[in-house]
Amino acid sequence: MEIVILVSLLSLYCDKTDAECLVISPARLVVKYGDPASSNCSSDTPVQMGWEATQGGTDLTDKEVKSLNWRVDSVTDWNIKPICYTEGGQCQKQLNITVYKLPDSVSISYRKYPDPMVEKHHYQLQCLVQNIAPIERLRVTFYKVNTTGEQTELDTQQKSKDNIKTPENGIYTLDFTPSRDDDRAQLWCSAMLDLGPEGPQPPPVMESDSLNINVLYKPQITMSPGCFSMSITEGDTLSLNCSANGNPAPSYDWLLPQAAPNATEERSVVTITNMAKSHSGEYTCIARNPLGNSTCTVNVEVTVDYLPIIAGLAAAAVVILLVVSCFIYSSYYKHTRIGHYQLKDMLPRRHKNKQVVHHNRMDQSFM
Repeated sequence: MEIVILVSLLSLYCDKTDAECLVISPARLVVKYGDPASSNCSSDTPVQMGWEATQGGTDLTDKEVKSLNWRVDSVTDWNIKPICYTEGGQCQKQLNITVYKLPDSVSISYRKYPDPMVEKHHYQLQCLVQNIAPIERLRVTFYKVNTTGEQTELDTQQKSKDNIKTPENGIYTLDFTPSRDDDRAQLWCSAMLDLGPEGPQPPPVMESDSLNINVLYKPQITMSPGCFSMSITEGDTLSLNCSANGNPAPSYDWLLPQAAPNATEERSVVTITNMAKSHSGEYTCIARNPLGNSTCTVNVEVTVDYLPIIAGLAAAAVVILLVVSCFIYSSYYKHTRIGHYQLKDMLPRRHKNKQVVHHNRMDQSFM
């Protein structure tokens, strides 16, 4: 009994003072299943030592040595725990070894396939990681990339530490509520086995194939010039574009004022030529698909441009003024010329003058 108690005390003492007992280098190993592994056990003073292990174990050495190597060509035991010990078990130390295996496959799917997927409805995605170990060191991340190429990390999950060493299947779920912006986006998940600094660097990552999603949503009108009041000049052409985003693609209906006979409708566009004052009123577009509808109303007021009328009246007034002026001038000019050049008034005067001159000449001759 005394010997057992003494050995126990020595074991406790050595466990607390491992630096003075045995040193294992490297103290921690991360080994891929089926790969070789090795570690060295050493002591400051020569002792008889051995390795206890399900693979690569060695008996106590016959002679005292300062070191003893443990080596395995192919690690196939998931729960292997090599222990280096000295004679009588006075000192012992366990090699910390992690055996890992990369997953056979990673896939993403719906827990229940949506038929169809509709915006603002709730769905559940799952990422299945098959045959991986140790599963507690696995981190699964869900990703989304939209049609513009922008990538978003949706969620990262990791199983709680349950000390399971053997390969397991991991199922990770994500609640997903799509919006219309998610239409034609892609979803996928990645599985990263993070085994710490002793493990492979960078940590190995395996990704699933992409899951293409088709999101149905009701129409949303993106109208030009917009759902508001506008004015247009009489005689001009009115064109309204009621384009809408929707999945499935929406159909269009127009509600027009009754006094708009010149309207032509082609899907989302309505065109009215030669707008008149009577065409004023509300022009309402309705975009429909099986999920709902969206409406947009434009209040159109047709105005009269008085500037051309005023310009026309002014031009007419100028023309009339010119005609009247020409008529007055012509009449006056004509009257003035007749008064100065009538021959019947001029001839008698010239005749009398000639007689006077003639008599004067005769008078001078007699003198």
